[in-house]
Amino acid sequence: MAISKENPVYAGDANVPGDIQADLAKPIVESIIKNYDGTPRADGLVPRSVLEGDLEFIVPAWDFSQQYTETIRVGWRPEGAPFHAVGAPYDFVPPIAPGDKTLVVPMAELRHGNYELSYEKTIRGINPLESLKTKVRIDRESPNDGQQPLSMIFPDELNGVVSEQYLIDNGEVRVRVPRYVGAEGRDRAIYYWTNTESPLESEPPVNEQEFSQYDVDNNLMYVRYDEADIRSWGTGTRYAYYRLRDLAGNLNAVRSSLSSIRVDLTPLPGGLLPPRIPLSSRGLIDREHAREGASGQGGVTVEIDAYDDPEDTQFILVDWDGTKLSPHPVDISQWPQQIYVPWSTLTAKGLGPLTVQVDYIVQAGGAFTPPSGPATAPVDFTIAGQDHANAPALLNTTLVKLEVWGLHSNILNTLTALDENEDATVKIALFDDPKPGETIYVFWGAVSGAVADYTVKVGDTAGQVIPFTIPWDVIAQDKNNRALPVYYLTDNGVNQQQARVTDVDVSIVLLAGLMEPEFPDANLNGYLNCCSVPRLWQGITVHVPGTADGNPHLAGGDVIELTWQGSRGLNGTDPIPGVTDVFSRTLSDNEARDGFDVVVLPYDRLIEPMVHNDSGVAQYRLLKANGGVGRSRSPFVKITRQMPGDVICGPDNDLCPPEG
Repeated sequence: MAISKENPVYAGDANVPGDIQADLAKPIVESIIKNYDGTPRADGLVPRSVLEGDLEFIVPAWDFSQQYTETIRVGWRPEGAPFHAVGAPYDFVPPIAPGDKTLVVPMAELRHGNYELSYEKTIRGINPLESLKTKVRIDRESPNDGQQPLSMIFPDELNGVVSEQYLIDNGEVRVRVPRYVGAEGRDRAIYYWTNTESPLESEPPVNEQEFSQYDVDNNLMYVRYDEADIRSWGTGTRYAYYRLRDLAGNLNAVRSSLSSIRVDLTPLPGGLLPPRIPLSSRGLIDREHAREGASGQGGVTVEIDAYDDPEDTQFILVDWDGTKLSPHPVDISQWPQQIYVPWSTLTAKGLGPLTVQVDYIVQAGGAFTPPSGPATAPVDFTIAGQDHANAPALLNTTLVKLEVWGLHSNILNTLTALDENEDATVKIALFDDPKPGETIYVFWGAVSGAVADYTVKVGDTAGQVIPFTIPWDVIAQDKNNRALPVYYLTDNGVNQQQARVTDVDVSIVLLAGLMEPEFPDANLNGYLNCCSVPRLWQGITVHVPGTADGNPHLAGGDVIELTWQGSRGLNGTDPIPGVTDVFSRTLSDNEARDGFDVVVLPYDRLIEPMVHNDSGVAQYRLLKANGGVGRSRSPFVKITRQMPGDVICGPDNDLCPPEG
């Protein structure tokens, strides 16, 4: 401010300097810590070391009075507070020596905090002028509020072990100092490395690391242990710790908690050959391979050949196309190491088809080798139909069971003697999402190979019922099996799925011991001729014996189906097409006991075609009311309608004497 014109001492006094300015130069505190560019820190931080005495500062030289004593008072107050004089005033009596003046802030005033330093100049005690202010920061508190810092954090990639290979690859170990209270740029960590859990206070540090403001702001405060520092302490459990010192020089009285790490300078295994993936003769990994192995291993395997420096304490970690397998303990007595790949890993990227890449590393303690070279293998686990929870098992219980139907019995999953000599039908509801070209194969009992198949066509849909014909010659191979296993496979050309077995009740064994039908009107030579009584054109009688005659199995309510077949040969050979019929009768109790007759007619269709030395064959089938079936033998009767002179008899040409 300007000198007051109302002051009588100064008003018009030629001895009072006329160029006094309100803004005197700010005091200079040379002990304020400098920035990297050499300029003083804006906050005025001074080192802890200068606080052991009065704080010196410089008042730049001013235009000294040569007549009057000039007084300087030191102003020291918390930042933002009004001027507060400290210490004794400084009187400068003329003649005042030229040059800057060194003053002090008393040590008693140097308490922790942010201050403003200025000075006030008066001449003869009037019209005080205050200088510009200089910020001064007094820091008497150590980092982290003086509390014990947290332990340092080793990199996750070490897995608790500093290995020989890690030091070879990296040359150092970078360890992070956790964020702490009051952290600032240019703080320092003084860090140590030792082999004891109770290090002495006299333990020499490895080094110290200054942190930038960027490091602090981004929690990237790291110290670096050079490989030489680590190697010098050898193998074993080692401990890292640190102390904090801020820029002012305040040092933590308490070291950090210890961080333990194991150092293993044993050379890592080497010479890792690519893994081997055995394949079956099919040349790929399919579901059969996943179930049985390439050659009986019982699953998909990876084989690891011997490498350098193996130990029983090591583990092999296989990477199957991006999925890590469980660690495999090394057995140095067994090479190659055989490692199984679980189904969940095999299908981690889907059912395929795809080509997988496989490699591995070896874990020695907490250290890991670089990966081996890769091996590849084709994989295809796709299927025809829906998948199931027990994959890769062949049996898929979600596939519907097939149905078996006999031609005549028409009972679900049952074949009876009614179905003898007839093909059977298998019905299968088509699986989910059928694709053209996929195939269903049906297997019947102990018959080798599929007995029927179906290839999916364009337009086929899930649930569509597909019929299959099972030939009689297949069925005839096992006609008496109360639980004949019948099932089917789905096949997409790579993998198969098996449906559950349907147990089929097959009972096509005929009742034994039925008596032959008889021709009671045949002569002693077994002929029926023009003179037979009754005449041929009146019908041919066939008698079925009853139980009273010794014919077993017949009972009231049973059905007899008698078949007549005309033939050209004398012994029932050479059947004549169309000269056949079936005569069916439901037996009464009397007929079952006493037997009964069947008269073969009409003459023109069933008898007349036989002329000279021909024959007729009769056979009956017993259909029991309880489901049993029997079949008689097939006797024949000789038939001739030719008389001497090649005359043929018939209803219009009876050549024999009248009956009776």
